[in-house]
Amino acid sequence: MKSMRTGTKLEYRQRIEMAIEFILENLDSPPTAVEVADYAGFSRHHFGRVFSMAVGEPIAEFARRLRLERAAWSLDQTEKSITEIAFEAGYESHEGFSRAFREWYHVAPSEFRSRSSRHEIQVQCQVHWFPAGRRSVPVLIMQDETNMEARIEHLDDIHVVALRHQGPYYQIGEKFGQLSQWAGRHQVPMNMGVAIYYDNPDEVAAYDLRSEACMMVGNGFALPETDGLDLRILTIQGGDHAMFTHMGPYDGIGDAWAMFFGQALPKLGRECAEGPTFEIYRNDCRVVKPEELRTDLYIRLK
Repeated sequence: MKSMRTGTKLEYRQRIEMAIEFILENLDSPPTAVEVADYAGFSRHHFGRVFSMAVGEPIAEFARRLRLERAAWSLDQTEKSITEIAFEAGYESHEGFSRAFREWYHVAPSEFRSRSSRHEIQVQCQVHWFPAGRRSVPVLIMQDETNMEARIEHLDDIHVVALRHQGPYYQIGEKFGQLSQWAGRHQVPMNMGVAIYYDNPDEVAAYDLRSEACMMVGNGFALPETDGLDLRILTIQGGDHAMFTHMGPYDGIGDAWAMFFGQALPKLGRECAEGPTFEIYRNDCRVVKPEELRTDLYIRLK
């Protein structure tokens, strides 16, 4: 079992490195997340989060930084005008390039050119642009830093009453409060809560993120009066899922997802399927101590 897991993790690392090379080789026209996923053999739907967790930067930000590093090298090593370098870095104006350059290097491009500073922007993955290609092995965030491991769990269909939420995921608790009050008014038993997440927070603006606050119900449950809430009945498709357990307060769930995608998921040797991720809250935060809360995180598998 140990050798199989090691092999799975190695293949996963190799495909992440393939993705990195593909982006580096196409900086003049950075590939989309879908193009990179297809090239490296990853599921399109979840690849953005997989890459971000492993490398420490979303794909678009990774490519943008590398183009700025290339621009810094051009400022230092060539006689090209700042406007020409700005266009090569993907900016439509000198002003836009100068703002972005100052954000990363803390000096204007003209000042950088005059004092010959370091080209590399310090990041955890240690992948940098260099004329002959990258010159270091990527430091991927895939170490075994936790003794919690993902496992494969076969689920039956899960039926839920769902209340839509749009906005930062951490604000979904307000919707759960509304759902609980609605259930109390209509004597709907409060079974286990479920949160469904549709978007990658590394690629979608926080206030555009789509999710659902849910509670489990039986098959065939008829929705009573909605009291004006945006309620609906949903079915989470059963099948094989990768599952990762987080024990502790809910404010640590974001870190749990990072460990899931970056460390635990690669060991399973299974590809993610299209579709949302979701969480099941196995106990009640109103009666259980924060450190005893159990949240199970799920990703559907092919």
